[in-house]
Amino acid sequence: MCDTKTDGGGWTIIQRRINGKVDFQRSFDEYRYGFGDFTSGEFYLGNENIYRLTTSRQYELRIDLEYKNVKYYARYSSFKLAGEKDNYRLNIQGYSGNMTDHMLYHQNKPFTAYDRDNDESTANCAVQFTGGWWFSNCHEANLNGLWGSVAYGKGIKWTTLTGDNSSANFVEMKIREK
Repeated sequence: MCDTKTDGGGWTIIQRRINGKVDFQRSFDEYRYGFGDFTSGEFYLGNENIYRLTTSRQYELRIDLEYKNVKYYARYSSFKLAGEKDNYRLNIQGYSGNMTDHMLYHQNKPFTAYDRDNDESTANCAVQFTGGWWFSNCHEANLNGLWGSVAYGKGIKWTTLTGDNSSANFVEMKIREK
């Protein structure tokens, strides 16, 4: 899925949340290979696919998020995932945008899903907060949380915008070759 309009175009969308029709509480294998409706709905491209893309060339990441009808974005001039042996560890650098950099908290963290706990918490953050992510202890951002949830920390979260008891209603993560 491509975005040809945002910020000059050329983006490959790797994650989209728009309506809650796709459950993001998935296994590590499902996050490895991807899932969802890739043509017009919600999806995750898959950590292995993202790893293969970002290993061969240099990429930047853009996150577009909408909360209470206001549009926000975060952009990282460098983005890549490590391979499966390193649990698809997140590497991002070079933030700019119009919302606080909450992905910094997740920098260099391995991916956690309900069936593979790689986070720093004594509990499994993916179980506790309903979706796989690069959890630390546990999150300041969780874009794979439960769509529309107002339960503590379980929604699509970007802390300074949504707080702990609210959820963004739209998010896209997209990458572009530099």
